[in-house]
Amino acid sequence: MGEVLSTGYFAGAHGPLAVIVLHEAYGLFSPNSNVPDFCDRLAGAGFSALAPDLYRGATATSVDQALELMRALDPKNAVHQVSASMEHLRDRGTPRVAVLGFSMGGGLSFRSALEVEGLSGVIMFYATPRGEFHRLGIPVLGHFSLRDVFVSVDAVRDAERHLLHEGKRVTFHYYDADHSFMNEKLPAFSGTAAVLAWDRTLAFLRSLSSG
Repeated sequence: MGEVLSTGYFAGAHGPLAVIVLHEAYGLFSPNSNVPDFCDRLAGAGFSALAPDLYRGATATSVDQALELMRALDPKNAVHQVSASMEHLRDRGTPRVAVLGFSMGGGLSFRSALEVEGLSGVIMFYATPRGEFHRLGIPVLGHFSLRDVFVSVDAVRDAERHLLHEGKRVTFHYYDADHSFMNEKLPAFSGTAAVLAWDRTLAFLRSLSSG
């Protein structure tokens, strides 16, 4: 079991790699958020996990409320929180740090990969990779939904083609599932897709730990 911090949620473990976890648009401590539980799972697998509260206490329970909070978020500030989280984890004694995000957090995790120096890898769930792709210097694992009503699969596949053409280390997986399939607190949850994505995520994190 992790601990609630003034700036987010932390679950500790002993290992060479830690993970910053970025929440969906509902907010870190929303009843619709499984991010604290996900951090606990990561810690149980040997990876310290820190989830910054990007909304600084605000939460949503409906899609409309979540979209309103997401629109009000300053992406530059969110990326700054990722950088601060990385330094916090290093101060705790973890030399390598990856970033993982869901939906809104997935987009921010990819942006962080372009803008935050020193990250070891990025994992993004159901979000469109955007930005100056040539700046990407770390490996990316992507999990995407084929039945996504919020994210264009065509746009994701186009981004994948561009990234691969530029020689970037990206591995994208597509699941016969809906947006937020990893979140057991939402109707879109898919046990089959979630298990597969979890296994692939752990394998990726372990590769970063030993690389």
